[in-house]
Amino acid sequence: MKLKLSKRQLISTAAVLAVLLVSLLVIRYHGTWEMLRAQVFDQTTIVAQVRRHRAVDILLVVPLLICFSIIPGAPVATVSVVAGICFGKGLGAALNVVGITLGNLIAQRVFNRVTEKQSATKPSKIVDEIANMRHPLLGIVIGYTIPFIPTSLVSLAAVKTGVRSRQLGMATLLGSIPTAVIYACGGDELIKAHFKNALGFAVVVVLLVGLLWLIHRDRRTTAKLERLKK
Repeated sequence: MKLKLSKRQLISTAAVLAVLLVSLLVIRYHGTWEMLRAQVFDQTTIVAQVRRHRAVDILLVVPLLICFSIIPGAPVATVSVVAGICFGKGLGAALNVVGITLGNLIAQRVFNRVTEKQSATKPSKIVDEIANMRHPLLGIVIGYTIPFIPTSLVSLAAVKTGVRSRQLGMATLLGSIPTAVIYACGGDELIKAHFKNALGFAVVVVLLVGLLWLIHRDRRTTAKLERLKK
């Protein structure tokens, strides 16, 4: 017997689970933050205290990233930065990639089932542009790479492209990697008080918005070719 969820049911379930996971993380780290506030530590000790919880927290952070990747407008970046703070740039980046990619893939599976019912509604401009690109896989990679585009919109555009599942999975993974790594590295630099380096990563995130130009250019090229065929 297969469990079938609508888009609304999936988002609601993800939201409830996210609240539960956030509550558990707050409880687990509450003692650590209270101790850091009450006592004076050197930077090395602070990092060690924050990162002394690992195995159990991995089981909380990855599902939280999955949930936030599914919920429209959820601050995935915040959780990704926290992963870098709590686990370091290496493990934090790995957890970010796994959680964000799985969340996007799950969203795609659900959106693929409901997209026909929603076809009558006016799509978002970015959804329309990615779905009608000459190279839709490039659009999917760029869409997931740019942090200011809601991943739910990119997931909806991804299923509208009609590309094969394996190609879609690879594009989703490739698009999730850059910001996942950047956020983890930024969080790691913050906890180590390397604020200039953290600011540098923040600038890189902003510059990624420039990749939207590639989507617009590809879409304009496609539109020109369509006009020539008529």
